[in-house]
Amino acid sequence: MIGFVITGHGEFAPGLAQALSMIAGPQPHLAAVPFREGEPLDGYERRLGEALAEVLRETSGALIFTDLLGGTPFRTAMLLASRHENVEVLTGTNLPMLIEAGVLRAAESDVRALARQAVEIGTGGIQHVQLPQEGPRREPPPDGEGI
Repeated sequence: MIGFVITGHGEFAPGLAQALSMIAGPQPHLAAVPFREGEPLDGYERRLGEALAEVLRETSGALIFTDLLGGTPFRTAMLLASRHENVEVLTGTNLPMLIEAGVLRAAESDVRALARQAVEIGTGGIQHVQLPQEGPRREPPPDGEGI
């Protein structure tokens, strides 16, 4: 199994982890590490490193999901990943990519392959959806009457 670490600014990581569990069920070997406003960088780097080490203790590798390319969580994740052969960093994380990767990670042993799949799903999960155009709007019945 491939482990997951989700990190980002504010409550991004805990929020996505909670949403993932709500939709796909409990996720083993997953850590959510928020980068809090005003937090010293060394403390955040330590917490992220400890979370990654914990995930790697029981998995064949890990994906670190970050929120924003170039942000502190991304840069810190890249630094930590550079110390491990089996850790990849993804940025621009969204819920569709986490759900799909969460389902696939139990059977996948290639961290890079899972990273590619997650990016493909995440990209496809971004859509501009519009309601179909209908005829003229009908007025609601007076006095709240209806079916």
